[in-house]
Amino acid sequence: MTAPPFEEFLRLSVDLTAFVETDLLGTGMAHEYLAKARAACGDETVSALLDAHRAARAEAAGDSGRHARIPLDRDLFDRALRHRIFGDDRLGPVARNVIKLWYAGMWYALPPEWTDHYGAHAAVGTSTVTAASYQEGLLWRAIGANPPGAKAPGYGSWARPPRIAERYLKGARR
Repeated sequence: MTAPPFEEFLRLSVDLTAFVETDLLGTGMAHEYLAKARAACGDETVSALLDAHRAARAEAAGDSGRHARIPLDRDLFDRALRHRIFGDDRLGPVARNVIKLWYAGMWYALPPEWTDHYGAHAAVGTSTVTAASYQEGLLWRAIGANPPGAKAPGYGSWARPPRIAERYLKGARR
């Protein structure tokens, strides 16, 4: 089996995290995260996840032949993701782990039921990807804070609460 394409993994990551491609590439972690997912789940599972994502995008676009970066009907796309990926016993846990990987910089062990049914791979346990993955976690960008112990923002910055950008609030009150 050939390795899953990086560009497709990046597109999946954009849709799962709600961050734009340049933000994800700016972390410098995209290639490492794809490698971690492949090591933990295997190329076949990662390829199946990317195939399901491609199908969900096509379903939301209403035409499987259209370009993958066209605007999508968000409601249709959310339903397609829930049906094709998050509702799937094999792909759902992997997709949730990809989200956690981007936000926390950690790969969390898949549920025992998953590894019993689909097999354990070399990197199946909970682990960090690299020392930089904690610092580059999207969590810190989402809440407008710096990771404790890294990327120091300057003296006294801790005296102010973190700011959450309006684009992440989605209508919620502060």
